Amino acid sequence: MGGGIFIIVAITWLWSRYRAMRDNLYAHLPGLVFGITPQGKIEFASDLGLKWLGIDEKAGNSHHRIQDVLSANKDLADLRERALRRDGQIVEAEIAVFTVAEQRRWLRIQCRTMPPHTPDSMIECIAWDITELVRERTLRTESEQRLEQMANLSSEGLFLHDAGKCVDANIAAERMFGHSRDELLLMSAVDIIAESSLQMVIDNIQSGYDKPYEATARRKDGTLFPCEINGRNVVIDGVKLRLTSFRDISERKIAEDLVRYQATHDALTDLPNRYLFVDRLEYAIKLAKRRKERFALMYVDLDGFKQLNDMHGHVIGDKVLVEVAQRLRHSLREVDTVARIGGDEFTVILPGTETLEDAEIVARKVLQSLTSSPINISSQKQTYEASASIGIALYPEHADNFDDMISVADKAMYQAKKSGKDQFRFAAPVTSQT
Repeated sequence: MGGGIFIIVAITWLWSRYRAMRDNLYAHLPGLVFGITPQGKIEFASDLGLKWLGIDEKAGNSHHRIQDVLSANKDLADLRERALRRDGQIVEAEIAVFTVAEQRRWLRIQCRTMPPHTPDSMIECIAWDITELVRERTLRTESEQRLEQMANLSSEGLFLHDAGKCVDANIAAERMFGHSRDELLLMSAVDIIAESSLQMVIDNIQSGYDKPYEATARRKDGTLFPCEINGRNVVIDGVKLRLTSFRDISERKIAEDLVRYQATHDALTDLPNRYLFVDRLEYAIKLAKRRKERFALMYVDLDGFKQLNDMHGHVIGDKVLVEVAQRLRHSLREVDTVARIGGDEFTVILPGTETLEDAEIVARKVLQSLTSSPINISSQKQTYEASASIGIALYPEHADNFDDMISVADKAMYQAKKSGKDQFRFAAPVTSQT
């Protein structure tokens, strides 16, 4: 009998000492430690961490207060059920709890069953307060969501890529290139950049170039379009990536081309104007000089145009000029340049014209195109019999520079006009012009 009592006392003493050691260990852990009985009650808890829940650790009923805070938590009950099914393996969850002051806090809780692993096992748990972590994570998520919304609202195609290999893209990129996001994620620069621009784009990616530049991109259907690209290296989660924006500048290019065209072409006849004529004549001289070739310049002036304007007005005069421009254009080759340099004066550059005979053939063709049929100038079937006087200068026989070519061709034109109009005359060599 005495031996049995001794054993009971010994076991009780050992269990008390074990619990004291356990509680002392738990007290120094960086978290809240507690146990859940098979009935779902809180059996014990470490002192450290009680303040997270607003519980006075010196109060004698701290465990009961934890019971009030935790035992009714559905997420904790679900975690307990998971632990019971895992036979001693650790399960984890993040759950929200409300302190005794009704403040919401987040805990990360790990649980496992104590041996023997049966449906009525004790559950041992440890929890860490992660309220600040969750708050920062929420703010970051909200920030990322705002950035994503802003990116998707942007009209620019945005790509996040690793050395040209797509990592992410926004909705505008899908619209711009005609590919779905899933398709874009399988692509790299070679799939969306035209071959003519590919090497430049790759060089800029590799060098980290961060200034806007223009390139040609390719849509899913194969069509090419001009774009402005702006890339910048970024570090996301410790990984160096590149964020690149694509702006479709097709409309801007069309506008630029229109402005450029209007600056170099006559608004009335749509022929090259004096500015473009000067540029092409200078180029023709340089090319002929380098290749040791000839070309001809024709100076064309309409006959009797001033009288037409005085009699019928500028509206009729403009109508005649438009028709004359069309006839001149149709009588020449595509490589030739016909320009309106003012009023009723036109010039024609004939590259590859080697002889006077070649130039004469073209001059006769031009005169014939003007006189082939009268031009209707009114609804009353009034007509204008168009004709012109033409002066011709051949490079380098008649002149070998810009000013002299213009001068001798102009003088030859006046000689043709004095000879009775509807005529052409060749220039005299500039060396004999005294």
